[in-house]
Amino acid sequence: MSEQSRTGVVGQAWAHSFEEDEGDVRVYRPRDTFPFPPTRRGRETLVFDAAGRPTTGVPGPDDRGMPQQAAAPFDILEAGPDKLRVKML
Repeated sequence: MSEQSRTGVVGQAWAHSFEEDEGDVRVYRPRDTFPFPPTRRGRETLVFDAAGRPTTGVPGPDDRGMPQQAAAPFDILEAGPDKLRVKML
C-alpha cells in the first residue's frame, strides 16, 4: 500500500456501501459518519492497522461484527476522507 493510500485509510473504520459498487470495484464509506440507508443484510467493514494490513468485519448472527483477517486480495483505487474504492483481484 502506498504512503498516500495508507494516510487515507489507517485509523478509519470503513463500511461497504454495496449500493455504489461497480462490477469488481467495491465502495466503502466511513462507518461512523456516513448516512447509510437501512439494510437487512448488514455491512462488511474494513479497518487498517498502522502497517496497512486490513481486518474485515462481517455481520454475525446477532448483527454484531465479527472481525477476521481479510482473505480476498484487493487494490486500493481511491482513498479519500469520505470514500474508499477497492478493486477485487
